[in-house]
Amino acid sequence: MSSILLLALAALPEFVVAVVLVILLATIVFHVLPAISTIPPGSQPWDNIPALILPCLTLVIAVAPYVARIMRASMIEVLESDYVEMARLKGLPERTVLLRHALPNALGPVFQVIALNLAYLAGGIVVVEYVFNYSGIGSALQDAVVNHDLPVVQALAMLIAAVYVVLNLLADVATIMVTPKLRTRL
Repeated sequence: MSSILLLALAALPEFVVAVVLVILLATIVFHVLPAISTIPPGSQPWDNIPALILPCLTLVIAVAPYVARIMRASMIEVLESDYVEMARLKGLPERTVLLRHALPNALGPVFQVIALNLAYLAGGIVVVEYVFNYSGIGSALQDAVVNHDLPVVQALAMLIAAVYVVLNLLADVATIMVTPKLRTRL
């Protein structure tokens, strides 16, 4: 059942999730959060936390199903491996088998997916910024393209590319650190 729910959430585009959240939490049903993220000029985004909840929740709902599905698939694959079976045959408690043998080996692909999703979020959230009227990197890139401002487009593209490279590097390092097969002894 959870796999079907995750698949359904992964299939929803960000703007659909955003509109549903606005309808549920900002307008018709509950009206507990602001529908748009108006941040006054000169103020910091964290000065108005309620205005950030809906955009952040939208992005979490857009990204989390992929991470959960990869974690589930990776864990299933690792639990069927020989070393996990050997750990169980040694008589180790199931908790120890899961935490010491299965989980570290299953986290590698999850770190890679998290890095790819965060890199996507660095520049691919133009629609979410538009729905919530939030000024961010995506809307700045959109404005620069519309205004034919080539230096700004190049700078933002380089910034997004740098974020992508750094996140992939961090994911690779984290994968090496948590996966026992990839670590070497010095």
